[in-house]
Amino acid sequence: MAEESQNPNGKNPLDEVADDLSAGLTGETVDVRDSSVEEVQGGQIKMNNSAARSLRAQAMDMRESAVAMAQVDSLEMHESAAGGVIGKSVSTHGGVIGIGVAERFHASDATVGLLVAGEVEGNVKVLLTPGAAAAFGAAFAVALTLLRLLFRRKPK
Repeated sequence: MAEESQNPNGKNPLDEVADDLSAGLTGETVDVRDSSVEEVQGGQIKMNNSAARSLRAQAMDMRESAVAMAQVDSLEMHESAAGGVIGKSVSTHGGVIGIGVAERFHASDATVGLLVAGEVEGNVKVLLTPGAAAAFGAAFAVALTLLRLLFRRKPK
């Protein structure tokens, strides 16, 4: 039965898919371990127990790491944190993201401050939805207008 799921040459089909995806990456592969860096750019970035201010990559794998801002096509986070993420496909497992913007967002026990995504699946706790942000902004504007009316100086 196991032979049916393999190609005639004996390779696992998933290995071939991974090889094809890796071949499509442009730029160099960057491996950041146990360090802190300002800026990282590459085709594929792997971070482990590290921190970075700014990241730009086609594919990124973060494990027990933190980044202030990441711009990626595909992001895989494990027990990591990000201030802001902009990506096509974002997947986080036990992560925290301040602001997330993605076409597809998959989460497993994740917390996001503000999430704007086309498709969301999994267990994600969003603190501020776009609708709640709009309501908060409107309430703030009304309160500010009322304060101005109350404390307006009368002309002499």
